[in-house]
Amino acid sequence: MSPSELPALDCHAHIAPDVTPAQVAGLRGSLVFAMTRSPAEARAASRRNDQTLLWGFGAHPGVSAAVAAVNEALLVQAVSDFVLIGEVGLDRRGPAAPQQHALEIVLGACSGRPVLLSLHSTGRTRQLLDMLRQQPHAGAILHWFNGSPDEIAEATDLGCYFSANNAMTDGRLALMPPDRLLPETDFPSSRRTILASRPGDTAALERRLALRDGVSEGAVRLGWYANLRRLIDSAGVTGRLPSHWRQLLSALPTE
Repeated sequence: MSPSELPALDCHAHIAPDVTPAQVAGLRGSLVFAMTRSPAEARAASRRNDQTLLWGFGAHPGVSAAVAAVNEALLVQAVSDFVLIGEVGLDRRGPAAPQQHALEIVLGACSGRPVLLSLHSTGRTRQLLDMLRQQPHAGAILHWFNGSPDEIAEATDLGCYFSANNAMTDGRLALMPPDRLLPETDFPSSRRTILASRPGDTAALERRLALRDGVSEGAVRLGWYANLRRLIDSAGVTGRLPSHWRQLLSALPTE
């Protein structure tokens, strides 16, 4: 498959679980990791059957009620029902202990299981990495990671991938290994700096990295897909993906 045939890829965006078929069609075929912010949202999303949206089971650390709802039985079921767990993690805008307890449950339930993890770490990057070092996971993706250069290097050593967006600085993007980089919009957050008009609109980041690296925008997109395929192979989730995703990824040129 040539780069021009690949749809846009967005590895972290927020979409309401009651999105209509017409609204999904408006995403122009983009493949999107659709994050939820609470188990209640995730339950609604679990009833959907969208071929281009990969729905996540979320308990956003900035939503105290979602954090409080996390328990072992819930996560065991979530890991069975969802190929993606996200958005979960730690956030400085709330007490640390409940968030850490919830994340311990998430990481424990995901241990050795074929799932992807989209991890939030605003203001608590050090604590998140400490927890990942205790319970590493092959499918970990650090969303909008603003850790120090040493923390980025440590996350890379732990096998993490990074979902990055156009609001991030050139310096930070340069520290992330190109073969671990995935695109995101975090839609609808920070639209003025991310320059995304909808989930899947990663064109600004695509242009920026193409200019930086002296390659075509198509080559940037193809690289993102190659990274995604490598991640899903490592995490063992290929067979759990919607058929449309599997077909696209299997059609990629071999590295």
